[in-house]
Amino acid sequence: MSLKNAAEPNSTAQRINSSLKNTSSTRVREPITRSRGKVRGQFPSTKMGRMIAWESQLERRACYLFEFCKAVEAFREQPIRLYIPFNEVIKRYTPDFELILQTGEIWYVEIKPANKLLDLSLLAFCQAASKELANKGYAFVIITDQELNHPIRERNLVRLRRYQDIPLSKALIMQAIYWLSQKIDCNLTELIRYTGSYQQAYSLLAQGYLSFNLEQPLTDHTPIYIKENTHENSLFTGRTSPDFRPRTLHHR
Repeated sequence: MSLKNAAEPNSTAQRINSSLKNTSSTRVREPITRSRGKVRGQFPSTKMGRMIAWESQLERRACYLFEFCKAVEAFREQPIRLYIPFNEVIKRYTPDFELILQTGEIWYVEIKPANKLLDLSLLAFCQAASKELANKGYAFVIITDQELNHPIRERNLVRLRRYQDIPLSKALIMQAIYWLSQKIDCNLTELIRYTGSYQQAYSLLAQGYLSFNLEQPLTDHTPIYIKENTHENSLFTGRTSPDFRPRTLHHR
């Protein structure tokens, strides 16, 4: 989050409208000067076909969630600059991410340690930002370390990322889905045996054609499911106004 006072309250509506129309992939805010101990980097997104800059380990973990969530059509970092009326001044604010869902909905996402939400002033500002965005038809979501720090899930996603862009034939995809639909249960070893290689089995999982419980370690005995039984909803636990308590998020 970048949050500053601005001195032009009379142009608030025009500024907000202009900001929300900015759909380029260019970041509206460059990273602040590197500070001691601050880790920054870039996430190689297959979904977006470019590097996504992150400014904290929490943002890096969020990139994995956005990358693998099928409901997210596109995402970008530091997407727009907003001007939020708050406590009789105008606050300039840059969300961490913009998500465009397959439904066409647009969500603006703030990545924040959960203990920061104990600050009542920050909480009030987030409520104001949520209200301003809702008036424009957008959602405002906070995702914290409590939702993002899941080592098993992260290891699974890191393991799958290398298989995201492995070409798979339509015939293999359809045959694998049909084969699995005829079985009462199936594990990863059986899927590998059926497809003939680790690469094809992992690619079917990485690209979302087949699924498994991301909250459990991926092993040879991991149960594999067809897509409609995916545990993907567990990826998107987040927080929304007014109380910003953790809840499973759903699109319309």
